[in-house]
Amino acid sequence: MAIAGIYVRISQDRAGAGLGVARQEEDCRALCQRKGWDVAEIYVDNDTSAYSGAPRKNWERLIADAEAGTVDAVACWHVDRLTRTPRELEDVIDLADRLGLQLATVTGDIDLATPTGRMVARMLGAAARHESEHKAERQRREHQQRAEAGKFAGGGHRPFGYNRIYDTTDPDRPRRIVRDEINEDEAAVVREAAARALAGESMSSICRDLKARDVKTTAGNHFIPHTLKLLLCSARISGRREYKPRESYEGKTRPMLGEIVATAVWPAIITPEDSDALRAALTRPGRRKHAGPTGRKYMLSGLLECGKCGHRMSNRPRSGTPRYVCPNMPGRANCGGIATNGARTDELIRDMVLTALASPELVERLQQRTAPDDGLAERIRAAEDRADELAADWAAGEITRSEWRTAKDVLDRQLERDRETLARSTQTRALQGFIGATPERMRRRWDDMGNGQRAAVVAAVVEKIIVHPADPRRRWDPDRFEIIWRA
Repeated sequence: MAIAGIYVRISQDRAGAGLGVARQEEDCRALCQRKGWDVAEIYVDNDTSAYSGAPRKNWERLIADAEAGTVDAVACWHVDRLTRTPRELEDVIDLADRLGLQLATVTGDIDLATPTGRMVARMLGAAARHESEHKAERQRREHQQRAEAGKFAGGGHRPFGYNRIYDTTDPDRPRRIVRDEINEDEAAVVREAAARALAGESMSSICRDLKARDVKTTAGNHFIPHTLKLLLCSARISGRREYKPRESYEGKTRPMLGEIVATAVWPAIITPEDSDALRAALTRPGRRKHAGPTGRKYMLSGLLECGKCGHRMSNRPRSGTPRYVCPNMPGRANCGGIATNGARTDELIRDMVLTALASPELVERLQQRTAPDDGLAERIRAAEDRADELAADWAAGEITRSEWRTAKDVLDRQLERDRETLARSTQTRALQGFIGATPERMRRRWDDMGNGQRAAVVAAVVEKIIVHPADPRRRWDPDRFEIIWRA
């Protein structure tokens, strides 16, 4: 008597009730009873696609048990419940050849011991694969149409900043989204984080503050830099719909930004202009990153430059005393010959920056340098649209590849310049509350800030700070610091 394992699977279980696999199990048990097989175990992969390539733990366990001899027969509802991947079907056929594994389906017997049975199994598997590919194509087109209409993508956790309203009157679709409404408490966090990011504060610094306030994502976790960056770069929070076609990143990491294709059916939390500035600032090449979720501990990290070798200085405490040093590391050209006390350096640069901000001439030059162009965001979107049109013209054979490449290079250079300008135009936002304020008010505001916010203020005013060798006759040499101002 054969010892059977019943394998049941359904690709999508919207209600989460498992009714589909329950019906398959019932039919498969009846099948085993007719064939006189003892059922050893039920292997269930619910709400799991065989086409997507995602791991199916119980499928893998069934194969392992068959290899170990725990089961010598498999019952399923149809071949396409086993797999829609011809490669995996060949694994089953190989087991049948080596171990005499039997296969029975509710929809008809398949004898894997005969060439005809294997041919039938392969034909059914190929047909199932064909249907899966067509279904995937239909779903991609549906997702694109929904995006272009500004509608919900569906699925996943509730988006942060919104309350999700469902239609509870339809028992067949209990999770159908009706609308998203702004959650004012969470929206206030989004606006605050957006303003701080546009002011130049790092993701780590903002996350550290949100964690201290116990602000969590809708999944119940504290924000980390990556999740916060995803939130702030999403066009969703500006009431717009973006689309990331899967074929554009197949086999690669999903891109941070998609193409904005429509005004969304949900309300905006921040303005499209601020959203465009965030997307440009947080994804521009060469943007400095600060590792870890704990935030910046050294205010001038990334701004100090060694006056001897020109390399960037790092924070390296010694005996508990904070210091900035030019690290002498194997394989690198850093000289290791410059170091300065961290606390005294921070205080000196603070005083120099606040003194500079009291100068109307410097502030005016900074504002002129970073004044945003009212039409910049529209120009970027228009250039992106032209790039798409060029690609479509080449695909249709209306232009040659050489013509497409020449025009694309011009557009890419224009986009790079405009995106950098848009990102740079956010710098003076860090100076809100300082410009036009008295020295006493500026100092009070400074003292209320964290190091991440202070660093954003310094970076808005200072291009870099060169640390020259100290005068050996002086215990503390403030004259060794050369500030290169942004204006």
